[in-house]
This record gives sequence, structure tokens and C-alpha cells, in this order.
Amino acid sequence: MFNRRRRTADAVATDDDDVVVEHGPSLAKGPALIAGSLLVAFGLASLLKNNDFPAFSSSFPDGTVQGTNFLGFEVNGWTAFFAITAGALLMFGAAQHHLAKIMSLLVGLALAACAVFAIIDGQDVLGLAAANFWTKLGFAVAGGAMLINALMPRTTRRRRVAPATTAPATGATTAADPAYADDATTVHRRGRFGRGRRDDAAVGDDTNVTESDRSASVAGERDRSGPPRA
Repeated sequence: MFNRRRRTADAVATDDDDVVVEHGPSLAKGPALIAGSLLVAFGLASLLKNNDFPAFSSSFPDGTVQGTNFLGFEVNGWTAFFAITAGALLMFGAAQHHLAKIMSLLVGLALAACAVFAIIDGQDVLGLAAANFWTKLGFAVAGGAMLINALMPRTTRRRRVAPATTAPATGATTAADPAYADDATTVHRRGRFGRGRRDDAAVGDDTNVTESDRSASVAGERDRSGPPRA
């Protein structure tokens, strides 16, 4: 049976018991939802501060871009776009446990790569997203947190269940099974179409009468009725 595992030998039950593993709340969905909401909110707010998108063809991958300071982070349109995309993927993955882990892994790797590229370049991410020290640190912290979140398990609870007992088949009962003696007797005495049959003694009344008894009964009836009339 699915989701059932045989209990271990050191449990306190008998060997015939089963242990049902019930799945509980996910430890990966909550952090994914919270981090995704923060990233989306940060990206939308930073777009109000700077919505400049340097041309992809002229800047990627070695262009030099400048952004605007927002809450200590240097941002431009591409920085906000990266944050919004990462947050939306995390919020989408927060619907299910395994999906949240997959999205956390992908977003964590992407944000960690952005931090590495920004550190190597010094001023931006691949000539697109503006980044200063705090922006690089934010990418690194968010990426590391999502990589850790990708390892979060689902809580489980183990419950011991005794195996179900089955009744013996009809007709297989013996004298050692008093619990089913009445049912077996009832089934044996049922006739056609479920009608009850008469007892064997009542059925055999006519067959047990001998010829001598029949003659004696006829003679007795004649004596009681008297001589025949003329």
C-alpha cells in the first residue's frame, strides 16, 4: 500500500502492526513565499526610482552602466527586473512542496551567479543590472538563503495501525469457531430462494408410517363409525 512502511524491529508494538507515515506541513513553502514577496516588492518599488533599461545589444556582456541609489542599493531597470522575476518564480513555487524546492534551487543559483558576476565585473551584472556593494551582498544573501531552502524537508508523523482481521469464509467454520456457529447453521437450513425449511422430523412423518399402523388406524375409524347402514 502506498505511503505505508513496515515498522522497525525496535518499536514497542507486535510484528504484525504497520506504521502509517502521514505528511505534515512543508518547511520550504513558507520561506519561498516570504522571500518571493520581498523580492517582488523591492523590484516594483525600485522601478519607481529608476526604470532605465540599458540596451541589451550594446551593453551585454561588458558594458558599463550606472544606477540610482535606492535604500542603499544601486538599482536600474534590469536590477528591478531580476528581482521581480526571481520573486515571481518563488511565489509560484510556494504552491507545492517539491515545486517550492525546485524554484528555490533555480532562483538561488541565479542570484548567486548575479553576485559572482557583479563581484568579478566590479560595477554591474553582465553590463545590464547596476550593482554596488550592498546590491552584491543582497544578491549573495538571497541566493544562499534559497539554496538552503531547497534542502528543507516536509514534516512527517508516524502512526501505528493494527492490521485488520477478516472473517472466515462461509462453510469453512468448525466446532472450534463458536462465533460463527449460528451463522453456519442458519445458512445450512435455508432452502430455495431464502425460504426456511421444515425440520427433518416434520418432513419425515409420512415416510415413517408402516403398513400395519396404517391398517390399524383404518380399523379404528370403522369401529368408531359403527356398522354400515342397510
